[in-house]
Amino acid sequence: MKLSKVLAITLLGAIAMTNTAMASGTKAGTKISNTPTLSYSMGGATKTLKAPTSAYVVDKVINFTIARSEAQEHKVVAGTTKLVEFKLTNIGNSVENFKLSKWHNVQNVKFLSKKFYVDANGNGRLDKAEKVDSSLVKKLAMDGSKKIWMELKIDPKAVKGKRSDSGILAQAVDKASRPYKATKTNRMGVEDIVFADGKVYTPVDKVRDGKMSMWYGFTIIQGSDVKLDIKPYGKLDTSMIVQHDPVNGMRRKGVSPKAIPGATVVKRWSIKNNTKTTAKNVKFSMKIDLKKEKFAKNNKTTWWAGRKGYGTQILWDYKKGLMKGQGVIKGNTITYTIPEIKPGQHVMPHMVLIIK
Repeated sequence: MKLSKVLAITLLGAIAMTNTAMASGTKAGTKISNTPTLSYSMGGATKTLKAPTSAYVVDKVINFTIARSEAQEHKVVAGTTKLVEFKLTNIGNSVENFKLSKWHNVQNVKFLSKKFYVDANGNGRLDKAEKVDSSLVKKLAMDGSKKIWMELKIDPKAVKGKRSDSGILAQAVDKASRPYKATKTNRMGVEDIVFADGKVYTPVDKVRDGKMSMWYGFTIIQGSDVKLDIKPYGKLDTSMIVQHDPVNGMRRKGVSPKAIPGATVVKRWSIKNNTKTTAKNVKFSMKIDLKKEKFAKNNKTTWWAGRKGYGTQILWDYKKGLMKGQGVIKGNTITYTIPEIKPGQHVMPHMVLIIK
C-alpha cells in the first residue's frame, strides 16, 4: 500500500512541526494523573466503576548545546587580547543553571588569562556591567539561549606559526551549583534525572554525561612592527600660530595677529613613520574646550595646510606636499583618518580653531 504524495507530505510536515514545537517537552516535575472508568451493562442494569487513580511525575531531561558564533579558526598576535563568542541553548525540559569551566587542547600556545562573560540581560551585546569573569549561567529557560564570550590574553612569547585550541565546558548544575547525577532506576512518583546530551570533544565531555564543550583554534601570526611618532611641529609654542585676529587682520609681513577673542589659531603636529612597514587607517583625533574655543569650519572641514588657506587640503607631507582629506566633528572632538603613512613618510596635520 502506497501513501499518496499529498498525504505523505502532510504526515512529514506534522512530524516536523511536532519535533520543533516539542524541543523541550513537558516540564520536569509535572504530575500527571489518570483515573480509568469501567462501564458495563448486566441484566438490564448499567454499572460504572472507577479504578484507583494512577499518577506519575515527569522526569528531568538534561539536554543542551554550545555553538560557535564565529569561524572556528582565528589568527592572533602574541601579547594581544582576543574575544570570541559562543551560544549556549537549553533544549531540556526544565529551567537550568550551567557551570562554566576552561580547557585547552593542544598546548602549543600559552594563554596568560582566560575569562568568561555572560550576556546576563539577554540583549545580545557585551555590556560594560557584564564584563566580569563569570563561571555560571543562571536560570536558563527551556528553549532559551545565552551568549557567552571567552576572552584570552595571548602569551607575548608565543611563537609565530604555533597553534592551540581553547574552549568552554558547560555542565548542568542544581540550585547549589552541584553537578547532577543521572538516576539509575525509574521511580514513577519522583522526578528522576536523565542525561540526553551529545558529545563534542571526548576528552572533556561524553554522550549523556550532563556536559557539553566547544572550542576555537588560535594560530600565532607576525604582529605589525609599525611605530609612529607624534609631536608638536617645532617647539610647543611655535607649533601654534595666530593666523588672523579681528584687530590686526591676516598674518603677513610686518603684521603679527594676537590671540584675542575672535582670533584664528592654527595648531600643528608632526607624525612620522620610522619603521619599514606601512601604517594603515591612522586615526588622528583631538578634543577642544568648547567653552573657550570653536572649530573653524569651511567646506565641512576644520583643517588647514600651508599657504592654501581653508579648504579640503588638510595634510602636508614633507615630500609630496599637500594631501587631500576631510575631518569629522562629533561633539567636542574632531577625528581624521589618514589612509596610510608609508615607511619614512612625514605627515603634518593642522587644526584651525577660533577663540571665543
